[in-house]
Amino acid sequence: MELHRILGALRMNDLDPALCWAHTHAVKLREMNSSLEFKLHRLKFINLIKEGPSAQLAALYYSKNFEKFADQHARDIQILMGSLLFLRHGIQNSSYRHLLSTIYWDEICDIFTRDACTLMGMSMESPLSVSIKAGCIALPPLLNIKQVMQQRQVSGVWSNKDELPVEIELGTDFRYHSVFACPILRQQSTDTNPPMRLICGHVISKDALTKLSSGSK
Repeated sequence: MELHRILGALRMNDLDPALCWAHTHAVKLREMNSSLEFKLHRLKFINLIKEGPSAQLAALYYSKNFEKFADQHARDIQILMGSLLFLRHGIQNSSYRHLLSTIYWDEICDIFTRDACTLMGMSMESPLSVSIKAGCIALPPLLNIKQVMQQRQVSGVWSNKDELPVEIELGTDFRYHSVFACPILRQQSTDTNPPMRLICGHVISKDALTKLSSGSK
């Protein structure tokens, strides 16, 4: 609900709710190497220079918000500050007129949606859409392996309903978080059963390690 409320405000060219949200989640956004907060401040600055010479002082004061982004966005900040020289003649009549493009508003909506969904561990698309797309990618290899099994009359090999007979790569678009499955017990790791690295370099689950270490070997 909060995501849609802020997104609705951005579509109405209201940056304040998004800026407040970005400030609240600033630490996590920095860990993600997100450019959201800087681009929100950039749009706020652009809104000020649109007002012309009367807003020059307000724009200068607001530019202090760019200080913490100087290392990552130095070139963008230089362009924004250079635009102040053309306030009297109008930004739209200068080489900085690209700053007034509506594409920045479309971009900020996409960036906010992506980063907010990432922080919530959600996909930008609906779960139903993701499931259908993943199913369409997975079906051809499954149909191929079924045909091979029928031809070789080994259909009984695949008896485990919880495990696929082949590894299916869905690609990076369907990768939302890392998943480790124990190669011995074939179970997905959890907080209580985390991955454990052996001296030899192999990684197995804690449960598998416990079972191996309690045996005679």
